[in-house]
Amino acid sequence: MLTEQNIRDAIANTVLNFDITNLTNEASFIDAGLDSLDISSLLLELQEHHNLIVPDEDVDKCSSIQSILEYAKSQKS
Repeated sequence: MLTEQNIRDAIANTVLNFDITNLTNEASFIDAGLDSLDISSLLLELQEHHNLIVPDEDVDKCSSIQSILEYAKSQKS
C-alpha cells in the first residue's frame, strides 16, 4: 500500500535540492516549485518501486501528495 512517506521518499530521491519538509499533503507540486519533469520523474519512481501506474491522461490527477494517495486508492478498488 502506497503511503505518504513513500511519496515523500520518492520526491527526495528524484527532485534534487528540494526541501520537502515544508511540503504539505495538499500543496500543489507546481506551486511548491516542482516542474512537469520533476512530477514525471516522481511518478516513474512510484511506478518502479510501488507499482503505481498512472496513464498519461491521468497525470494531472496526481498534482499533490494527497491526490496521489487518493488516485492510488481509487486504482485498487
